[in-house]
Amino acid sequence: MPLWDVNVPGPWWNSLTYEFTEHAEPGGRALVPVGKGFRHGIIERGPVGRPTGEGFTIRQARAVSDAEPLLLQTMLQLVSWAGKTFLCGPGETLKTAVPASILSFPEPFPSFSGNPGRKIQGIYEEVFLYECRTRKRWIQFIERIENAEPFLVLFPEHEMASSFFDLLPTILKERTILWPSGGGKKLHNTWLTARAGGVSGIVGGPGAVFAPLPFLSSVIVDEESSGAFRSYNKPFINARTIAGRRALLEKSSLTLAGRLPSSRVYLRGRPVCTTAAPRHSVRYVDIRKGFASETPGVEGNLRLSEALLAETKNALVRGKTALWLLDRKGYAGEVACEDCGNSVRCPRCSGIMAWEEKKGRLRCSSCGTSKPIPEFCPICRGTLLTGKRPGLEALFPVARAIAQEGIPVMLWNEARTTGKKNRLALKKELATGGIVLGTRAALALCDMAEIGFAAWIDADGETRSVSYQAKFNAFSMAWESFWRGNEGTDRVVLLQSRRPGTSWQRGMVSGWEKFWEDELAERKELGLPPYAFLVEISARSAEQKESIMSKLEESGFLPMDPGTPPLIFWVAAESLSRVHGVLAPFFSIGNSRKGFPEIKVWID
Repeated sequence: MPLWDVNVPGPWWNSLTYEFTEHAEPGGRALVPVGKGFRHGIIERGPVGRPTGEGFTIRQARAVSDAEPLLLQTMLQLVSWAGKTFLCGPGETLKTAVPASILSFPEPFPSFSGNPGRKIQGIYEEVFLYECRTRKRWIQFIERIENAEPFLVLFPEHEMASSFFDLLPTILKERTILWPSGGGKKLHNTWLTARAGGVSGIVGGPGAVFAPLPFLSSVIVDEESSGAFRSYNKPFINARTIAGRRALLEKSSLTLAGRLPSSRVYLRGRPVCTTAAPRHSVRYVDIRKGFASETPGVEGNLRLSEALLAETKNALVRGKTALWLLDRKGYAGEVACEDCGNSVRCPRCSGIMAWEEKKGRLRCSSCGTSKPIPEFCPICRGTLLTGKRPGLEALFPVARAIAQEGIPVMLWNEARTTGKKNRLALKKELATGGIVLGTRAALALCDMAEIGFAAWIDADGETRSVSYQAKFNAFSMAWESFWRGNEGTDRVVLLQSRRPGTSWQRGMVSGWEKFWEDELAERKELGLPPYAFLVEISARSAEQKESIMSKLEESGFLPMDPGTPPLIFWVAAESLSRVHGVLAPFFSIGNSRKGFPEIKVWID
């Protein structure tokens, strides 16, 4: 009987080989035995030769579900490539590419009908479109896709995709699908509609990158430098990078766009920055000259400048909203014991827990786990617990005192912003101005309200991170706070800093070319992305960590072990294929009982 390789959803990297008694097609579904049960998978290739070695038995597939492929060859190649590139394996990638309800659907799927509007043979090309004004950029998108169907347009946020979808001309909108942000029946039906063809294109968030619309002619990725294209859960992939590979496989046009480019795109294409914020619209303030805002029960203070208060009042007078930004949720950034000095840690991930006074609880800044405020220190049993580093909630009384009665003042994380109805209600509430306090996530408000003033309470906060991307994250957030939703130039951005107007902050008025030239010079010297790949490995045990590090060292790599967290280490590599070769044995299905490491690949 012929042998075929099957990609079965799971953490292992190797395909599973089975005997088939029925006719099989690459891309079709098959029900195969795994362990003591059965799972649906996608047939990858065959017939293949019988594997060599001992200690295993080739089992027989139970059933072939489809006479025709569920996935075309280009999608099979894309799933395989993504699994290798992001060191997560094709089985984990398949979980993202195909909904579980589709894989297990009891009925066979019809063959692809194709798309009559697609040219027979396309030519891969790259286009860079960096324009700070969103509407102007989106209009250029529409001009491109009207003559390039079928198309795929990706955004880092579903709300942005929805706004672009609403902007489409009626005749084009009727032939376009807005990809759902969630799962369930809606995703199931949308997936089948896309696969059936007959639609002009798909607009959606990162999850739409694997949408099965065949024979693409154009792929557009907006705000391609956004970290939202990187998944926050397994598999850890980058939808922007996968979209680029898909365009190459489909031989279609690839447009990379946004307000500023990522490091890899800037290095590759050297796009030109045509716009920068006017000098009078960016204010640099020495935070050391501000007055200290004391917070009861919290050690430390937030310094607030006269310029912050004056510009806030000016925005309110003009009937616009002032946005105060601080990447520190809660009443205090952490709670620590005065006796032993230890901070209260998350029971799930050991991360720092912020103090949320309004909800009377602690909440992990990393994984979101919450728990009641303890009565004593979990380490030494001391009873004197105090907050450290005042957070957003501590600023609320100050903001409330500035605003006149009747002017709304709110915390962004408490505002209801999901769904069009809630967004319209929020827009109405802020129609005549207000003050909103939030983290970087509050920048989404720029799409819903007239922001006249955006202030970074602690502009140096992000750069204190040990991440190599710290300065880019700080710059991109400040850049976004000026340009997002700002079709004019009357918005003022204020940066409270201990080194005002220096380092990355200069790029605000000189443009992102200046920022990237300085930043890339440093990264090149240190061998950091985009000049190399940075691989983060989280082992399941100390024994596994030691074993992986040893194998990497034998292959000429130099693992970097920071010591904390204890099971995480890093390795820089010019080639991911070499790292893949070293790690592959640890992801064999035979290692299921030992557990598999988690891997993140940083490419920008």
